[in-house]
Amino acid sequence: MHIFGRHRRIATILCLIPAGYFLLTAIFALVHFDDFASDLPRLLRYVLGPLAIAALLVGCAWLLSPDNALTMGITACSILAGMFMFEGYMRWHNLPQRMGLAGIVDGGTDLERYGGAMPPAYTIKALNAKLGTETLAEAVLAGTPGAEMLLCSRMGVPVTTRIDSYGFRNPQPETVAPVDLMILGDSFAEGICLDDGQHFVDQMRAGGASILNTASRGAGPLYELAVLGRYGPHFRPRITVLAFFEGNDWENLSVETEQPWLHEALAPEADFGPIELDAARRADAARIIAGWWQGTAATLEEYLSRRAYLRNFLALQETASILGLHYPKAASDNPVFEQILHRMKQIADGWQGRVVVVYIPALDQFGGVFPHGFLSAPLRENVARAAESAGLGLIDLTPTFRDYPSPLGLYAPDAHLNAEGAALTASTIMADPLMALP
Repeated sequence: MHIFGRHRRIATILCLIPAGYFLLTAIFALVHFDDFASDLPRLLRYVLGPLAIAALLVGCAWLLSPDNALTMGITACSILAGMFMFEGYMRWHNLPQRMGLAGIVDGGTDLERYGGAMPPAYTIKALNAKLGTETLAEAVLAGTPGAEMLLCSRMGVPVTTRIDSYGFRNPQPETVAPVDLMILGDSFAEGICLDDGQHFVDQMRAGGASILNTASRGAGPLYELAVLGRYGPHFRPRITVLAFFEGNDWENLSVETEQPWLHEALAPEADFGPIELDAARRADAARIIAGWWQGTAATLEEYLSRRAYLRNFLALQETASILGLHYPKAASDNPVFEQILHRMKQIADGWQGRVVVVYIPALDQFGGVFPHGFLSAPLRENVARAAESAGLGLIDLTPTFRDYPSPLGLYAPDAHLNAEGAALTASTIMADPLMALP
């Protein structure tokens, strides 16, 4: 009886350890209901599935014989431990490539030459937050003119570019108004971690069109509206391309709507401010940027702190991605996006320009053992519906990427486009009838 009781206690403990893990997973999803439990696929994946596994393990602990319960407990703990070991291996394996986004370079590299531009992991929106920006007219919407920028590092080797006189990533000679195309977007359109000439905006230039690229990392649709309102009337692009990234633009928009100074861009009478900042504002921005470089910029500490590394490890994110079971946060309806598109059209109409939305799919849609591309359908439908309501053209790259022989081969290890993905993006956009110049 003593051995019988001990086996039961050990079996119960071993069954309850993984059961507790899955129970906590379900609780986390319910606490963040809108993100992880607001539709049936996510409810099944993050709540009902984990609860069912937890209930099964608890049942095994109490209903099976002690020996069978012990076997089940050992098996469940071994599987869970193996998953965490695999997660650790994958994170260690991918760490050098992922650290590149933070700009971590080999020892001996002189970072001072890049000190005039923002560090790789920082955004212009973060700069405005540090500046205490209160109005759109005083906001900084571009980088440091003429500075050499460290975009990222590739296996410890710096990837850099030279910012133009307006504060954007454009090649010499300087872009002269009017332009054929103006690009609005985030790091995908900025061409993060791709050399000059490789990112898709540079490859779009191959046909001879004059292009102003205003994209910057961390930008979302409302911020991009502010950029169009400030620089569009000066450059008067025939076509304005809004590069919408499936991975985080919807989430970025939710954050941007909380910024009062960005909300001003939606007003018909908005003052977007001058394309050149005054000397005092430039000096304040330079002081903040210098402080960032003197802190933890371009270090492993910064990389780990910015990416919720421990939380993602506990969530087995890499393992789930490989299985196709890492579901992105749900995209709830956001009427502000449709307002933004209407406002963009109104602004572009001021010089008889057009606006075209380009939908860029995320890597997560194509990876994994189990198919899960259907999860992006609601967001794609939201974007398509908003574009149609505003009377704008839409180029959805999802079918093109999906039909490519190896969709995963279009992305770099950091989940941005690689040179091959950028080439396909550029050729698909420029071949679309919506891009025919008037």
